[in-house]
Amino acid sequence: MRGSKIQGVKRIQIALVGDFNEKIHTLVALNHSIDHARPQLPFELQTTWIPTQRVEKLFSAWHVYHGIWIVPGSPYENDAGVFDVIRKAREENMPLLGTCGGFQYMILEYARNVLGIYQAAHQENNAGGDFIISKLNCSLKGEEERLMLQGDSWLYQVLKTDLMNAKYFCSYGINPEYYEMLKDDKIHFTAFSSHGDARAFELRGHPFFNGVLFQPSLESSMENPNPLLVDFFTRCRNFCTSGGTAYS
Repeated sequence: MRGSKIQGVKRIQIALVGDFNEKIHTLVALNHSIDHARPQLPFELQTTWIPTQRVEKLFSAWHVYHGIWIVPGSPYENDAGVFDVIRKAREENMPLLGTCGGFQYMILEYARNVLGIYQAAHQENNAGGDFIISKLNCSLKGEEERLMLQGDSWLYQVLKTDLMNAKYFCSYGINPEYYEMLKDDKIHFTAFSSHGDARAFELRGHPFFNGVLFQPSLESSMENPNPLLVDFFTRCRNFCTSGGTAYS
């Protein structure tokens, strides 16, 4: 069983995979959103930033962590390392949340390693190939969008609504030309814009492998912690204490 006990309370440890920069307000907001969530949790929550150039630190201490958050900030200093973390979490059933760039890289990893779209690429990197992730027709940097949620999704289960407002800070998303190619019996798109663009997905059969293009941390305060983040941390605890079922 992962983790350790402090005064009878389970300590949950989450790895934040990304390149923290105090000048990037979205990453500062992410740290604040974790602080907002802590008073709502009946356990101690510890988070550790893992720079993408140092992902070997995560691999060497994999058993210590109960969940991973692939944070915004793409392109990352070590894109290959981020893809390695995502693949390992997917294959070994480690709970993983990806937001903004994390969502985009989760889609790319799945396209390459599961769907066989070996040239799946991100247009932001100008690397050529199949641009599964492409520039949005209208940038969502600093924007808010109304989303429609699928009733059988994690988002709906937590928020108890089929509509939500989402805040973004990105200019890239899933290329609509590849949307049908990305769907299989496991990948489940769970939130859509008014134009039908997919903004979230989850992987069926995995304890918790969920990505969202929006940033929940941008909609959080000490008075109103973001419920999706509170639930993610709770599911990581459940994964540890229930023998590997984050949805219990």
